[in-house]
Amino acid sequence: MIDIKIEDLDLLEDEEFEQIEKEIAKQLSVIEVSNLRGQAAIFHDDQHIGEKRRELKALKHPSFDVEGEMKFRSTAVVDSLEGNMLIHPLTTPVIEVNKENDLCRATWWSLGIEALSKYRETPTAIISVGMVPGVHVKEEGEWKIFSGAWQRTTKNEYHAGWINNMIPTNTRPQISMEEDRRRLGKYAYQRDEVRKPVPCPPKKDTFDEYPDETDMKWLEDNLK
Repeated sequence: MIDIKIEDLDLLEDEEFEQIEKEIAKQLSVIEVSNLRGQAAIFHDDQHIGEKRRELKALKHPSFDVEGEMKFRSTAVVDSLEGNMLIHPLTTPVIEVNKENDLCRATWWSLGIEALSKYRETPTAIISVGMVPGVHVKEEGEWKIFSGAWQRTTKNEYHAGWINNMIPTNTRPQISMEEDRRRLGKYAYQRDEVRKPVPCPPKKDTFDEYPDETDMKWLEDNLK
């Protein structure tokens, strides 16, 4: 936080003024990263209807799995989008930007409503709750998503409730609950387990402890 009055800016030493500039730049990055993730949550990819195609992912990063990303984008999950819906607002963000202002870790809660079908059958009304943890990097001065996908906490049919009804990730071919637990259902609710606070929001010292952007151990940092 910056605690200074406008009229006091002229009294600052050059070093103090530069520090304030850096803090402001970091706060602007928080807004930019929030908007970036918001775009991804609304459009689900880089296809913005009526606008020039924009890339949201950090495809130029040497550790980014470009081949896997392109394969994912080209794989159909349902035969028709008719009647299908995904609405996942992002809430309660915890966002930390490093000192260099080129690396960011963050988590959001996501409370969603869905209408999903596997192939062409009638879509099912679904209530889903999850978290979106992610790592973001700057490419050519613009924030991009390096890693992090929606991690399900609950996903159930609207009338069934999440205690006795849990639906795995929509994939083709359909995967088992055991396979799903190794993927997007890694942190999913289980009625026979004690609920753990994962994935963990980034701490203030996250970049001191985990300086490498590919190190995802920070997601379970509070379990140590």
